[in-house]
Amino acid sequence: VLEESLYTDNIIIWLGDKDRGYHLVRASGKDTQNLSDAALISPDSPIVKYLESHPFLLINGNQPHGQEEDNTIEKEPFLKALGLELLCPLIAGTELVGIVGLGPEFTGGSYGQDDFDLLSALGSQAASAILAARMSEKLSRLRQEQTWDRLSAFVLHDIKNASSMLALLRENAPENLHDPDFQQDMLELIDDCLRRMNRVQERLRTLKDEIRPKFQEMDLSEFLKKWCEGFSSRLPRLDIRLDVQGPIPVKSDPALLSIILENLLLNSFEAGGDATRVSISAHRNKNGEKAILEIKDNGPGIPEDLLPEGLFDPFTTTKESGSGVGLWQVKRLVTALGGRIHAENRSGGGAGFVVELPL
Repeated sequence: VLEESLYTDNIIIWLGDKDRGYHLVRASGKDTQNLSDAALISPDSPIVKYLESHPFLLINGNQPHGQEEDNTIEKEPFLKALGLELLCPLIAGTELVGIVGLGPEFTGGSYGQDDFDLLSALGSQAASAILAARMSEKLSRLRQEQTWDRLSAFVLHDIKNASSMLALLRENAPENLHDPDFQQDMLELIDDCLRRMNRVQERLRTLKDEIRPKFQEMDLSEFLKKWCEGFSSRLPRLDIRLDVQGPIPVKSDPALLSIILENLLLNSFEAGGDATRVSISAHRNKNGEKAILEIKDNGPGIPEDLLPEGLFDPFTTTKESGSGVGLWQVKRLVTALGGRIHAENRSGGGAGFVVELPL
């Protein structure tokens, strides 16, 4: 509608909210992959603060109707690179759901009051539609999670029963089996089954609303060294390279961290195969308030339509045999630890995951 109503072919759209910021979703006639500086407008940006209380913003121009100018906005480097002349909010009530940027009119004219009125009406309608779609999507995800909770309750019950039976068999087997070799093989197999079932049981618990971290003081660097040694022995085909410098004391749950790392590394291995190389690094952020854990691989990367948040949605997967649960579980666990996680594609190829943990 904007293309048909306005004399410009330079239309940029960001969508998001005050929690995640506003992500670039459309740039007419531009390659969005080369607009990294404009890919995300921070929720703390002066642009956001200005458009929350003003119907539009003329860039490098006089604001009509007594609107005050905000010189800090002109310092945003990507505005000049995009060649924008006008910014308008997509706002419903008091909630800013997006920002529309318009380049100069190709007729050489200037935007006037008629344009501002049209943009205000279109922005209000679009924002209402976006909010309605988001609410519908949120309800759909809630139903999916409720379905999974019911399923996991049944699976937990079955696994507990099977585990109990195997435990009894394990207890009575030494007295009833007479062949020592066969007995030893059987015991080892039973022990392995028990370990696997307990592991599945713990993982299913984390998918329900039962995540209760057991926080303890720990050195993240030492934890990563020991964990990588153990995981490498179990999956020697995966090339793991660890880069940690000095102690990084944190208060966290090593069991949940193990599940997070295992999910991320297995995801990389399943996506890339035997040639997969994963690098793990950890350091403090510049302010010394958080521990930053980065996992990067040389695999095929992440489909752009699943970035930045879609990859962590329940039942979303790019693998033929995937359940779409692993990365959803990872995000829930990271959140339970008081942290944040985001995914990205590396400039040189491959996927990257960044986990922020409070110290």
